Amino acid sequence: MAAVTGASFGEKYSNFNIIQTAYKHVDGHAIRADILVPKSLFTKGPRPMVARFHGGGLTRGDSLYADWFPLWLLQLAETYDAIIVSANYRFLPEATGLEILEDVDDFWSWLHSDDLKDLLATHETPIELDLDKVLSAGDSAGGLLSIYLTLSYPDQIRAGTATYPQLSWDDPPIYPSSKSALMPEVPESVIDEYVANIKPGHVESSDLELRRVSLSSAISQHRRGREFWLRDSETSPCRDRLSQLARLDLPNAKLPRGGLVVIHGADDDVVLAKLSERFVNKAIETLKGRQGGDKVVLSLQPGGHGFEVDVPLKEDWLSGALKSALDAWLV
Repeated sequence: MAAVTGASFGEKYSNFNIIQTAYKHVDGHAIRADILVPKSLFTKGPRPMVARFHGGGLTRGDSLYADWFPLWLLQLAETYDAIIVSANYRFLPEATGLEILEDVDDFWSWLHSDDLKDLLATHETPIELDLDKVLSAGDSAGGLLSIYLTLSYPDQIRAGTATYPQLSWDDPPIYPSSKSALMPEVPESVIDEYVANIKPGHVESSDLELRRVSLSSAISQHRRGREFWLRDSETSPCRDRLSQLARLDLPNAKLPRGGLVVIHGADDDVVLAKLSERFVNKAIETLKGRQGGDKVVLSLQPGGHGFEVDVPLKEDWLSGALKSALDAWLV
């Protein structure tokens, strides 16, 4: 598929060409990945890669929804001649948590496939990914998926990052005490009516048109996300993959050599900062002496949910927090 100028998807992407393709199909539904190639890319040879997941409560959003795509991540790709591959995935409540994690694993496999290699080779300027230099990234719900990927493939990923990761559903779950001003007030009946009308096999994996804002807000306000995330997992041998906090207790748990950087707004009233503190503190404690355990970074900054989306890479606190991870990514 030919690359399209990034400006077609929003001014934020004007310095990129974007290749869109499906990395898998579910019941005939294509699940898309977007490959963001800096227009300034002239360096030959394999390029470092960022595997990125978007936010949206696992219920809405899109890989290219510009309001949620971090400016610093785009600047990172331009600065280091790197390629961003940003993935969509199935949404709750149509899908389950295990099905979403299956999408993440399938995305990872696809990144290493001949299909992607051949697609990039046919680009106007042939591109090759350096799969030995992978940085994971994700915001909010995507931050949860980035942490999942980081814990799942620590020897194949150089470093992980996650911004305000949605770790609310780990045991015990922790929720905001009041509704966020970022979300409209929506009655719980909206959820039940929607679920009752889901047709078997129906898949949703993109919401650029913001059709699912009310549904997503209702699921968040009425604390129903954990229910859908855990659904149908009771007898699954993979159930333990659903809690990233619990995965830290596994005897073989470790991180990439460059560790994990978690960034969170101290005033976040959608995903509380204490969730990132809980995860990072446990990671530092349980992974002591293991790969990456000495490179776990938590950067708490003033601001609410999504506070860093327009922060430039050169911002002192951000570049400082990312330094060890980027050094490991690029070495």
